[in-house]
Amino acid sequence: MVTGVTTATVGLLFSDIEGSTRLLQKLGADYAPVLLRHRELMRAAFAAHGGEEQGTEGDSFFVTFPGASDAVAAALAAQRALGQHDWPPGAPVRVRIGVHVGEIQTVAGTIVGLAVHEAARIGAAAHGGQVLVSARAAELAGPVPDEGAWRDVGHHDLKDIAGPMHLLQLDHRNLTGDFPPPRTQGAGRNNLPAQASAFIGRDSEVAEVVELLAATRLLTLTGAGGAGKSRLALRAAAEQGAAFPDGVWFVDLAPVTDDGAVSAQVVAAMGLSEDAAADLAGAIGDRRLLFLIDNCEHLVAAVCDVVDDVLHRCANVSVLATSREPLGVHGEIAWRVPSLGSDDAIALFTERARAVNARFEITDSNRGAVDEVCRRLDAIPLALELAAARLGSLSVEQLSARLDQRFRLLAGGARSAMARQRTLQATVDWSYDLLEPPAQAALRRLGVFVDGFTLEAAEVVCASDEVALVDVFEHLDQLVAKSLVVADEREGAVRYRLLETIRQYAVDRLIERGEIEAARDAHLAAVQQLAEASYRPLWYGDGGEVDALGRVDADDDNLRAGLEWALERGRAHEMTTILVQLFPWFLARARSREGLEWCDRLAATGIAAEDLGVLAFLRNVWGDNAGRGRTEADYNALDIEDGRALPESAFPWLAPALDAFTTIARVGLGSLAADDGLREVRRIADTTIGLNPFVRGMTLQALAWAHIMAGDLDGALAVGQESLDVAIVAGMSAGISRIAINMARISIGRGDLGAAFSYAEQAISAARRTNDTGVVIRAHGVLANIYAARGELKIAREVLLSVLDVTAESSTDHELGTFHNEIAWYAFLEGDLASAQTHVDRALDLIAPDAPGLEAALHTAAEVARVKGDLTAAWATLSQAAAIAWSETVKSGMPTLVLEAQASVRHDAGDDAGAALLFGAAAAHWPAGAVRSEIDSRRVGAIVEAVREALGAEDYAVHEKTGAALDLAAARAAADAMGPPTAG
Repeated sequence: MVTGVTTATVGLLFSDIEGSTRLLQKLGADYAPVLLRHRELMRAAFAAHGGEEQGTEGDSFFVTFPGASDAVAAALAAQRALGQHDWPPGAPVRVRIGVHVGEIQTVAGTIVGLAVHEAARIGAAAHGGQVLVSARAAELAGPVPDEGAWRDVGHHDLKDIAGPMHLLQLDHRNLTGDFPPPRTQGAGRNNLPAQASAFIGRDSEVAEVVELLAATRLLTLTGAGGAGKSRLALRAAAEQGAAFPDGVWFVDLAPVTDDGAVSAQVVAAMGLSEDAAADLAGAIGDRRLLFLIDNCEHLVAAVCDVVDDVLHRCANVSVLATSREPLGVHGEIAWRVPSLGSDDAIALFTERARAVNARFEITDSNRGAVDEVCRRLDAIPLALELAAARLGSLSVEQLSARLDQRFRLLAGGARSAMARQRTLQATVDWSYDLLEPPAQAALRRLGVFVDGFTLEAAEVVCASDEVALVDVFEHLDQLVAKSLVVADEREGAVRYRLLETIRQYAVDRLIERGEIEAARDAHLAAVQQLAEASYRPLWYGDGGEVDALGRVDADDDNLRAGLEWALERGRAHEMTTILVQLFPWFLARARSREGLEWCDRLAATGIAAEDLGVLAFLRNVWGDNAGRGRTEADYNALDIEDGRALPESAFPWLAPALDAFTTIARVGLGSLAADDGLREVRRIADTTIGLNPFVRGMTLQALAWAHIMAGDLDGALAVGQESLDVAIVAGMSAGISRIAINMARISIGRGDLGAAFSYAEQAISAARRTNDTGVVIRAHGVLANIYAARGELKIAREVLLSVLDVTAESSTDHELGTFHNEIAWYAFLEGDLASAQTHVDRALDLIAPDAPGLEAALHTAAEVARVKGDLTAAWATLSQAAAIAWSETVKSGMPTLVLEAQASVRHDAGDDAGAALLFGAAAAHWPAGAVRSEIDSRRVGAIVEAVREALGAEDYAVHEKTGAALDLAAARAAADAMGPPTAG
C-alpha cells in the first residue's frame, strides 16, 4: 500500500488562457510579460482567499482552497482583476475557470482523486472570461460575493466522467454574462472508434490541438512510433462534434498499401458509394466536416494529393492527420507530439499495470524503479503499455533491470493491435524500413552518440562508404522530418538527439551488421574534433572561452563515451591529448576528481614515454584540486621522473607548471624550506613569460602560494594580482573567477576585508559568464568567511544557506557534504548547537569514508559533542579525525585543529596539564600563511587562558614547551597515550 496518504474535502479550481497558442503567435516575444502578469494577478487572487497552488504548467493553474466559498471568491476576484487590467491592444487575456468541491487524497505530495478530474473537465468546458461551477460547489459556497448571482446552464456530459454534471455560471456586473453553451462533448455524426482503455493525461496537449484546429484547416500530428499520435488525435476529434455538423470521420490508412486507394478509404469511412472516390472533393461539396486521417507516413505523396485537392475545393472541410513526417501541403501546421510528462507517464504505466496485476501499487520501495522505467522508455505511451504488460510475470524492479533488452522484453502487445504495434521492435522497424538505405546507415551510426550531437559531429560519424559527407545533412533533415531524430533549437543553434529507444535500436542494428567498432571509432574522432576546437579558446582565451565551455558542457556524456572507447582500444595518446586539451574545462567545472580517475585508469594501461610527462602534469594538478594527498615517494616516482619527458611531448610548455607545483608540494611535505621553495618557484615563473596565458597564470598562482607558505601575504597578493591581470588581458573568465577567489582569501588573511569582498564579487561575476556554478558556490563560501571575520556569524550562515539549494542541485555528495559542514561550523561558533548538529550530521552522511574533508566534519562533530558535555563521544570522534588528518601530507592544517580540540576536551575533563601540552604542540605546527576567523581565535584563546589560570603561568609554560618540542607524529602519540577522558 502507498504510505503517507491524507484525505480532505476541499474547493478545487482549474484555469487556463483561452486561445493561448494564437495569443503567443500574435504577440511573439511580447507574450512572456503578458503571461507573467496573468500569473501575478491570478496568484494574488488565490492567495487572498487561502488558495494553495498544486500545479502550474504554461498558462494553466490547479489550486485547492479550504472550501467551496473560498474557491468561488478567488475565481471572481481573478476574473475581475483580469478584466480591469490594460492588456496589449487587440490581445486581451481571457481565462476560463472551473470550480468544484470534493474529496482528495495526498499521496507522497501528489494530489489525486476523482474530484480533481471532474474539476479539470469543468474548467475545460468553460469559455474565456467565464466561471463554471458544479452545482454541489455552488450550493456549498452559498450566495455569490458582492451581489453576484448563479445562472443555471444545465446538465452536461464531461469527457471521461460517468453521467451528466449539473453546471452553473457565476454572474457578476464586472464579468461578461453571455457565453455559448459549455464546451462539452457532443456526439454528432462520426465513425470514431470506441477506445477500450482509458485515455490518461494529455489535457494540455488536447487543449492545444483543439486550439490549433480552430486556427488552421490542416493540422498534422507528427512524432515517433508509439508516441500516442492516434490516441491524441482521436481525443481531440471527439470534441469537435458541435463544430462540424456534417460529421467527424476517421480514416485509417494503416492497412492501405496502394497509393491509389486513399480516396477509396475516405469514401468508405463516410459511407459513400464507391463511385465517389473518382471525384472525392465533388462528392463532399460544401459539407462542413472534419477528417481524421490516421497513419499517413507510408503514403505521404498520395495523401498530400488527396488532401490538397479537397482543401482547395471544399471550403468547409478541415483535416487532422497523424504521420511520422509532415504531409507537405501548403498551409499545413505540423505539431510534434511530445512524450508524456512524468506524472502522466507514471499514471499511464500504473493504469495499464493494474490491467494485468490488479494488486499493483506504487510504494515507497518501488517508486524509484517506476520512475526509472518511465524515464528510460522516454515516456513513450506504446513502450510504457508494453512494459506494463510484463508486470504479470515480473516485478517493476526486475523490469527496470532488464530494460537494456527492451526490444526482446517489450513484445507481445494486445492481439487486437496492429501487427506493427504489438512489439516495440515492430513499431521502430516500420519507420526504419520506410527509409532509403543511406538514411538507414546514417541512423545506425547516429546511435553511437550518447546524449545529443551537432551537425558537425554527425558529419564526422555518418560519413562512410554508404553515406557521402555532402549528403549527411539531407539524411539528418529527413530523419528529423520522420520523427526518428529530434532537433532542439536553443540560442540560435540546433542540437540533435535520438530518443533512447531509437538510439538502442540503432546500436542493435550496428552490432547486427558488424559496424559498431567503425562507428565508435568515428565517434571518438568527433570527440577529438570537439577537443581540438576547444583547445585554443580554453588555453589561450582569444575571446572564445565561454562558447568553448558551453560546447563541451553539451557533449559531456559524449566525451565520457569517447574516452571510454579510447581506453578500451588502447589509444592512450589520443586519450592523453583530449585530456590535456580539455584540462581547463575539467577545472572550470570542478571535475578534477573525475579527471584524476581517467589518469589513474590510463596509467594502469601503460603509455608511451612522450605522454608520461603529460600524465604527470594532469595527475599532479588534478590530484591537488581533488584534495588527494601525496607523499615524497609519489613525487619522486611520478612527477619528477615523468616530468622529464615533457619537453619531448606535444605539450612541452606544461613543464614549468609541473615543476612549480611539485616544488610547493615539497615545501608542504617539509623536504624543502619555504624560502628555498619560494626562490625556486620564482625562477620557474620567470621562464613562463610569453607562454600561453593559462600556463603563465597557473605558474604565477603557484608562486603566490609559495609566498603564502613563506609567510609573505603581501608578496602573495602582488603575484596573485599579476596572475589575475594575465587572465583579464586574455579574456579568460574561468581563470579570473578562480584567481579572484584566491585573492579574496589572501586579502582575508591580510585583514583587508573590503578588498576581499571586491575580489569575491569579481569571482562571482566572472563565474556567471562561464556558467560555473561551482565557483559561484565557493565564492559565497568566501563571502561567508568575510562576514565571519567581521564577527557577523548570522549573516555568514545566511550567505551559505542562500546557495544551499543550488549546491544540492549541482554538486556531488562530497561537495554538498563539505558545504553542510561549513554551515555547521558557523552555527557552532554562533552557539546554535541544534543547527550545527543537524548540518554536521548531514555532512557525515554525504562525505564518503575515504574522501578528503571527512576529518573536518568529524572535527566539527567533536566540538559540538564537547560543548554539549559528551566528552567520551568528542574524544572518540577526534581520534577518527586524527587517523585521517595525520595521513594527509600536503598543505593540511587539520592536525593542528584536531590537537586544539583534543586539548579543549582534556581541559573540560580536568586534565589541564595534558591540555597545555597539546596546545603547545598545535601552536608549534600551525601552517604558515593559514588564517582563522577572529571569533574562532578568541574562542580558542579563552580556553588556553582558562588552562593557564588553572595551572598557573609557570606550570603552563613548562607543559606548553614540552608540547612544542614534539613533532606531529609524537604529538599524536602523546594524545593517544592520554586515553579517553574520565571526568568532565
